[in-house]
Amino acid sequence: MTIPVDRGGISASLRLINAVGKPLSAAARKKMKTRIGQILKIVLSILLMVWLMAAIDWRNSLQLALKADLTMMFMAVVLLTVERVLSVIKWRMFLTVKGSKITFWRLFIINYVGGFWGLILPSSVSADIVRGFYLSKATADIDLTISSMAADRFIAGVSLVFVACFGGWYAGYQPGLRHLHSLTFVIALITAAAVVLLFQSRFLRWLDRRIIQKFIGWKIVRAARKWLTACLEYRKHPGLLARAFLLSLAVQITRVLVFYVVALGFNLEAPLMYYIIFIPLIMALIMLPVSFNGIGVREVSFVGFFSLSGMPESGAFAVSFAVSVITTLTTAAGGLIYMFDRGPAGRPAGG
Repeated sequence: MTIPVDRGGISASLRLINAVGKPLSAAARKKMKTRIGQILKIVLSILLMVWLMAAIDWRNSLQLALKADLTMMFMAVVLLTVERVLSVIKWRMFLTVKGSKITFWRLFIINYVGGFWGLILPSSVSADIVRGFYLSKATADIDLTISSMAADRFIAGVSLVFVACFGGWYAGYQPGLRHLHSLTFVIALITAAAVVLLFQSRFLRWLDRRIIQKFIGWKIVRAARKWLTACLEYRKHPGLLARAFLLSLAVQITRVLVFYVVALGFNLEAPLMYYIIFIPLIMALIMLPVSFNGIGVREVSFVGFFSLSGMPESGAFAVSFAVSVITTLTTAAGGLIYMFDRGPAGRPAGG
């Protein structure tokens, strides 16, 4: 008796065994590492939120939320909108100085749409990536897109350090915190030195010759060098940089006021200076790529810092969570804009 052999099934099985035995390609390994990294971030965010909910009196937080002053919540929405307007004005300055004709409204839409996708995509920089994509469509100039966003982010970072150092220096006068004077001085000195070096052509030529040129054969290094050169062209416009820095300070202060107003809406009082000290530090922690869109890190750090000011932990959590919800709802408006306005992807810069 002859036993029928399914040669097709055997071949498929052999191919599967061979595929399993083969090492993954570099692209597949990179994709797998990215997925694992995102899963770990989500897990960390969940663990932080679970731990925090177990550590505080969440029922008290809920009661505070139910008694919130809606007028103050509306004021927080207004301040968030002001913050976005100031950010768009600053970003547009970096574009128009190089000849871009993009309008404020078009850039405002791009900012909102990028913020909306930033809520969905699992990365703290996804909003910037989406904004860059739509801006490059509107301006047809990828170099201008990247250089303007990089310069904008650099100025924002310097202003964040400035406000944090100011708050840290003030906090150093409190009992037991004298060491903050030394820490803030060192941070301010390093930041100032970095800014000064960017204006030293001799140092930049040395950096290019000794380091960058050694890797110039890499395509990504050549592209990064070209974009860095485009960013450094803004040194020709010191007045622009000064105005952008002042606008960045206004953005940072507005962000601080958002938290302060929400806390007042919950009838939680703490000196404004504590917000100036803590909020920049919390914003810096949120930017660390260790959690899913800063969830968990934001709430834990807010509770940890503001409990030092005497604010109840349940109240601190209520403020942090409320700001997150209000920010999410206002940013979600970008979804509506994305649905009904195709301008960022299709219209010309002046549209």
